[in-house]
Amino acid sequence: MNKENMQKLIDAIKYDGQKKFNMSAFIGKFNYEHHEKYVFENDELASKYPASRVLRIEEGTDIFNCTSMGCIAGFATALANNWKAPSWLAVDDHSKHVANFENASNEFLGFTWEEGRNLYFGDSKSIWKWLMENEPERYDLELEEYGSMDNANEEGISWWEDELAIDFSSIDYLTAIDVLTRIMNEEIGLADCDNEPHYIMKEAVV
Repeated sequence: MNKENMQKLIDAIKYDGQKKFNMSAFIGKFNYEHHEKYVFENDELASKYPASRVLRIEEGTDIFNCTSMGCIAGFATALANNWKAPSWLAVDDHSKHVANFENASNEFLGFTWEEGRNLYFGDSKSIWKWLMENEPERYDLELEEYGSMDNANEEGISWWEDELAIDFSSIDYLTAIDVLTRIMNEEIGLADCDNEPHYIMKEAVV
């Protein structure tokens, strides 16, 4: 892990996360104009509303414009490119965009592919699902379709099943900052020998 760059990421999200942090897309925009008004004029959290991916951004221009936003990997990629769009963002190619965002973010943060996957996504080995299962009182995380883990369990769905995914709108920028800080401080880890999230310093958990 590159702790210096992790701190840069944390600081960037802390500085502009209220209006720019949204886990729904690597780089995205709101689907509806009234959602833009809620966030950019009325100071609501950008993370509350779904964002659709930006198809392409002209190379060398600002990777975030005035009404765009991004997830953790989006912020890390922006930092890695000095907030300017790399050449690959100028082409509309979703699958390559996903791979490039993952690669750029992992390289910047010093993560393995598995560690990045567990942080950027919300499926079976996600750090977010793991925290929801292990520290339900600490974060206000929710699941798509089911809401709570108890509701999912009542339907016979276990937390590790792929169909059970985190509702990204429940990850606000303050939650992201807290979790990233705990990872940087090596309290929690993203991928152990089984590529699953884990405690490194369990005694640090309050």
